[in-house]
Amino acid sequence: MSKRTTFDVVASLLAATLLPVACRDSVSPDRFSPTAAAFAMAASPIALDQQNGTLNETNRALLRKGFNPTNPRLGTAIVATFFWLGTTATVIDVTDVLADGTPVGNRYEPVEYIVGDGISMATFVATNVQNFPEGTFPDGFRTLVVQATLSDVVVDGGVMISSYSGVDPVFPDALGEHRSDAGSGSTQTIAHPGAIALNAGALAYGVTLSNRRVDLITPPDFTTLTVGPMEDGFLRKTDGEYTVRASGGSADPQWTWSFDQNPEPGTWLASVLALNPAPPPATHLVFTVQPSNTTAGGTISPAVQVAAQDDAGNTVVGFGADITIALGNNPAGGTLSGTKIVTAVNGVATFSDLSIDRAGNGYTLVATATGLTGATSTPFNIAAPQVRVDVSGGGRIDPAIGKTTFGFDVDSRSGPPFQGDMQVVYHGGTSPMTRIHSVVIDGVTSSPDPRGGVCITWTGSARVNNGDQHRFTATACDNGQPGSSHGAGPDRFGISVDGSVNTGLTDLKGGNTQVRQ
Repeated sequence: MSKRTTFDVVASLLAATLLPVACRDSVSPDRFSPTAAAFAMAASPIALDQQNGTLNETNRALLRKGFNPTNPRLGTAIVATFFWLGTTATVIDVTDVLADGTPVGNRYEPVEYIVGDGISMATFVATNVQNFPEGTFPDGFRTLVVQATLSDVVVDGGVMISSYSGVDPVFPDALGEHRSDAGSGSTQTIAHPGAIALNAGALAYGVTLSNRRVDLITPPDFTTLTVGPMEDGFLRKTDGEYTVRASGGSADPQWTWSFDQNPEPGTWLASVLALNPAPPPATHLVFTVQPSNTTAGGTISPAVQVAAQDDAGNTVVGFGADITIALGNNPAGGTLSGTKIVTAVNGVATFSDLSIDRAGNGYTLVATATGLTGATSTPFNIAAPQVRVDVSGGGRIDPAIGKTTFGFDVDSRSGPPFQGDMQVVYHGGTSPMTRIHSVVIDGVTSSPDPRGGVCITWTGSARVNNGDQHRFTATACDNGQPGSSHGAGPDRFGISVDGSVNTGLTDLKGGNTQVRQ
């Protein structure tokens, strides 16, 4: 009678008998990350790529088969099922090499392992296979070979290998449901591992093995791999099948073994597994969190986010390349600061420390990534920051139009209107001297100085030569003169009054400006 091994037992079997597989990192490098080529294939449904198989591998502890004469395409998934006579030998490792012995290094993960009545069957899967030449090689030396090292020499064994394009390149995401079962019979017997659920577009791969050389009817809704059914004098018969369900649903491969042609009972093993399709490739970028209005020099919050999406507008979680952000529309000649190149995580790049140094309306950001259509953000505004510190100082400037002396003390914490006063004596223009004395200060803003310090601008009304009131705008920049630690001097001052006085922002020839924030 057979030994029945169901899916519930497989986990303990793998833990007990395939422990070397789980610990094989010392002899098998990490699986390669998805490549652009692998993602490019994702636009197509899963399809059979290459296949091959063999039985009658006698008195060996190494079961191997190549994809001769044509290697799989890079980025495909390989399903390898190993058959052998005897239940004491276990799989130590599954690797791939070129036929000339060159190691290739893809990782083959154990999926199903089942034994019964003296026969064993194990299926392994590798996704996004890399590091071998594509093409047809009649000489055989560069053929990709998949091989299993067993714990003991077996009387007879074999391999069935097949590759499939369009499978998700990340193994944990690619692998769907999987099941195994075993049974026996003396009459026409249905062999099936049980039904599994399939996602839309997923592949169902089924395989069976019998220890009797009898007739076999394959599952009616599956496609038979051309390498099977295979048979020999020891293991007798194997078969591999596959199907791709565009709309998903379930798969339940059932084989009919005609054990009634042999006087002895026959034992069958059967497994089925699902492989999910690769997600559609990323084609374009979108701003999923748009930049918001803020003040000059302030961090844009919440953090700007850019996602890589497919043509249907779904974020491609497998996208992990760099996304770059830069200024698009730049109405005030501002500079974008912060981390501007971010590696996407699960398809999304987060820019958490962006700022712009100049006030202006209608800024935009642009996002770019290699191979994708870029994106432009919605417009946003950068306002001059509200000043909460005060400014004072005095001195002189000597523009070409004449010397100007000044003194001021403005406290922005008090207003508006703001406390403080300002006196300026201007020696240029048609008048030998113009006296300006502030009456009301009703606006104060600050901005970074390109030299590294800070500039304060205040506006209000002032009497000119003790006569009529006029609107004025004055600016003082603290750049590290004595008493300050902001930038690199010299300090600067400038004033304009209704167009009649305009000194421009000019370096001090004497004196000092102090900004306290």
